[in-house]
Amino acid sequence: MVEIIKYTIPALIVALTVFVVLNYQYKQQLAKNKLEIMLNNRKTIITLRLQAYERLILFLERISPEALIMRTQRPDISVIELQTMLLKTIRTEFDHNLSQQLYVSNNAWERIRNARENTVKLINEAASQHDPKKPAMHLSKTILEESAGASSPTKKAIEFLKSETHAIFSV
Repeated sequence: MVEIIKYTIPALIVALTVFVVLNYQYKQQLAKNKLEIMLNNRKTIITLRLQAYERLILFLERISPEALIMRTQRPDISVIELQTMLLKTIRTEFDHNLSQQLYVSNNAWERIRNARENTVKLINEAASQHDPKKPAMHLSKTILEESAGASSPTKKAIEFLKSETHAIFSV
């Protein structure tokens, strides 16, 4: 019996030591894998966030009054038709980029929404100054004149997005 205990106790100590060492190594490997996954996720998220900022700046450029008019103006349409086309274009562009709010700050998204709303307001106010049946050129001229005076809401939002992007991603 003493002989069995002489062999059993050291074997148990060795088994316990092996268990503790293997358990420690397993936990270390798990932590290492978790860190690696987090770093890979961070790279992916940074890429997605940068793409969101790019897309939103492109959205703002596309809904700027000058760009809208250049893309939609035709000589054969009326003021009301141009107004409708401009508003539809803004709505479509906005809807297309709606999911990007997930990747930008609340402040940035608020500025984008304000830029869109102010651009719509500018178009509607300019359209209200004209007979709906007049040629669209009258509306185009009014919109361009009113947007040229002050810094447009889209330009302000673009500047904000640029500064936020530089603050977040510069090293």
